[in-house]
Amino acid sequence: MVKRSARMAFMPDAHVFPGGRVDVSDSVLPLFGGASDRSRIGGDGAAALQAAAIRETFEEAGVLLARGGAPSVEDRQALLRGALGFEALVARLGLHLDAEAIRLWSWWITPEIEPRRYSTRFFVAQAPDAAEASHDEGETVQSAWWTPAEALAKFEAGQVQLAPPTFVTLRELLPYEQAADVLAAAASRRVVPIEPTGELHEDGSVTIYLPGDPLHPSPDRVDGPTRVTLRQGRWLVHR
Repeated sequence: MVKRSARMAFMPDAHVFPGGRVDVSDSVLPLFGGASDRSRIGGDGAAALQAAAIRETFEEAGVLLARGGAPSVEDRQALLRGALGFEALVARLGLHLDAEAIRLWSWWITPEIEPRRYSTRFFVAQAPDAAEASHDEGETVQSAWWTPAEALAKFEAGQVQLAPPTFVTLRELLPYEQAADVLAAAASRRVVPIEPTGELHEDGSVTIYLPGDPLHPSPDRVDGPTRVTLRQGRWLVHR
């Protein structure tokens, strides 16, 4: 997980999974494998979403889900400065972007009340054995490998901030002990768009409703709890 800079307009200081927006060049990056997940994602932009996930994971966390040459520290710094394009780096090193290594996990859409709207796919992957993750010192200012249980414990202790999608995803990952188990589960998950709705209470707490909850307009229920409440900095899950 990486910690977003305090300068970021959206979710400053929050701990998140590496990721970001789709670039125009992502649609032309060569991918190997991953056709089944592109079918699950659907639409003409499925390949660009996979490519963006691979690129952003390298830029923000230094983990490259690809086969072929090894980018240098200088290559990554040049990417972050905008002095080098990812497409050019892939071509120069002959990289094979491994879309088969990532699996679609969920699809979250920011609520209508948010001034910044995002439609975000979450992917899971097993990091290469030699991966040495590090934050980018720009958009992200800290990084750490944690189990889902460790990350949630730090949240409960008030040591990290988590947005609802991150909190829910960590809870969903709790039952799995191995990365291979997560990937196997992802391959058969039913992925529906999750656009939360919310309610502000008199005590200042906020309840988030997910699809399938009686107070959410969508009847297409998500797996697991459909309601969480933020009270005094803690997310409380309703059974």
